[in-house]
Amino acid sequence: MDTKPHNVVEVLDSISEQSFDTNADRYEAKEAAKRLLARLETPFERSWALSFETPVLIAGLQICQDLGIWSTWAAKHDDNEDIQTLDGVIDMCNVPVQPNLLRRFLRHLAATNVLEETGVDTWKLSPFAKAIGKDTTNIGLSVQCGLDHTIPCGVNLARFLAKHRYQEPLDKAKFDNYTDLFGSDFFDLCQRNPSVGGSFIGLMTALADHKMDWTEVYNTVGLVQGADLSSSGPALFVDIGGAHGLDTARFLAKHPNLPASAKLVVQDLPEVVSTHAKTALSPRIERMAYDFFQPQPLLGARTYFLHAVPHDWPDGECKRIFQKIKTAMLKGYSKLLIYEVVLPDKGATSLMTTLDLQLMNLTSGFERTERGWKKLLGEVGFGILQIFRHPGAVESVIEVEIL
Repeated sequence: MDTKPHNVVEVLDSISEQSFDTNADRYEAKEAAKRLLARLETPFERSWALSFETPVLIAGLQICQDLGIWSTWAAKHDDNEDIQTLDGVIDMCNVPVQPNLLRRFLRHLAATNVLEETGVDTWKLSPFAKAIGKDTTNIGLSVQCGLDHTIPCGVNLARFLAKHRYQEPLDKAKFDNYTDLFGSDFFDLCQRNPSVGGSFIGLMTALADHKMDWTEVYNTVGLVQGADLSSSGPALFVDIGGAHGLDTARFLAKHPNLPASAKLVVQDLPEVVSTHAKTALSPRIERMAYDFFQPQPLLGARTYFLHAVPHDWPDGECKRIFQKIKTAMLKGYSKLLIYEVVLPDKGATSLMTTLDLQLMNLTSGFERTERGWKKLLGEVGFGILQIFRHPGAVESVIEVEIL
């Protein structure tokens, strides 16, 4: 290799998000950088980062969140007051804090690239830190979701699996890691505690923003062509468990000239609908309170849509969900679209494997292979027409009809 080590460092330090023309190129470079780090780190360095560096980094993120630092600092950034001294950061705190205690955490946040150290006791926000402080990004809630849910459950998971003799948890009614730790299953606790439920919804919203738009994976023109769009006709698009409504909004963005009579509906539990009531959606989109274990009230719709719903549930519960949809569908006219991970037999990405194991961690759910999807859907009288994939998407669109 002709490049000298010091030149390699200069080249690496010169690369940023702006160095790439497309997000796909940026993603490939990011994955290559992760592989590079795995080759460069010694086993001790990796163990140190996991066991020592990261736990106190998480504590620092939480402390700054609790003290109100991130939101106040992000607002100051917008006012060109990005660089702050220790005294300036202390002034942002919503309760008194000992200066040296805060200094020690800010020092670590800078050492781990959450902040940029610009001088003695002086720092500025990284793009990540700024995003934490902006409600519109949901990054702060994504971090909070880890603190509320995934991190404590992850610590518990190995002990839980050992206790159950390493049996795969596939039905939370039988044994479930989240229930083992908190005494309540994940969705019940989220419903009863709006704070921890809100952090999960925030994570899901941020993840939806991060993932590829499903309408880039699947050509939606066929859903509109041949559809009954009359004022007395059935719904065109029913987003079941749609929460924030982003998927329906993306469908509408693809077809902005739909007639006013075309019905677009986002369904979710009453508390979820209430949580998202303030989220800006087109007045063309209706929100409806609905439990997908109950009979589907919208009959004969052109499209029923599920995004990241079945993976939360074991096969038995999924069959109940699918049966409610099937009963409402009009054979030969209605379609069910499922936008979810289809695990490959080889070469799963870290995002796919993380989602799969976090489902085990929180809900005793799991991601399915193509074989698993065909078996599950076939058992309720559905057939897969086609699975639509995109190289830049972690999820695939499964197009389903009644057999």
